[in-house]
Amino acid sequence: MNTIRIKCPVCGAILNAKDDPSNVRKSVTCPNCKERRKFTEFKVIVPVDPSPADAGQEPVADETQVAIRRRPESSPGYLLDKATGQCYPIPAGEHFIGRKTSKSPSKADIAIETTDRGMSRLHLKVLCSLAQDGRYHVSVANAENKNPTLVNGERLVDGDVVGIKHGDILTLCETRLEFVGNPVEDRTELNVNKK
Repeated sequence: MNTIRIKCPVCGAILNAKDDPSNVRKSVTCPNCKERRKFTEFKVIVPVDPSPADAGQEPVADETQVAIRRRPESSPGYLLDKATGQCYPIPAGEHFIGRKTSKSPSKADIAIETTDRGMSRLHLKVLCSLAQDGRYHVSVANAENKNPTLVNGERLVDGDVVGIKHGDILTLCETRLEFVGNPVEDRTELNVNKK
């Protein structure tokens, strides 16, 4: 059985998988970000047949494989903990980020595993909405915290709602999280031109 390469829809890691038609009914756990997703959410990296290029022709993609792109309802990105390398997917909608605790359940639906006691259990509100142009708009605001939150070094004041983009750094007390936005082209269906 052949091996194919697939790209994780959450963190973008490239993985090897067996080329099996039953994959469409399976789920895959990414060894990098530990997220479990349906196989159909992974992008199959389509190999290019090198033989036509040798003959001076345009390379042709193998039509037996399908390039799968994520649908708009999947995650617009994730937060990367700069110290631990841990990834935290940010789904579309309104969510709360906070410190994960073992003693009492966190009110946050995105619980950050950290030893930073300055991070509140309900520290930051994140709003991810899909605009008509097919792009996600992601913004953040303080939640129920008294400790500092910085966006690219600028302090977030109560009442502020600040838009964030790929590469922006959120500092929740002592914890630094980088917002990694998924590329726009991965947010829309792949249009296949048939001959």
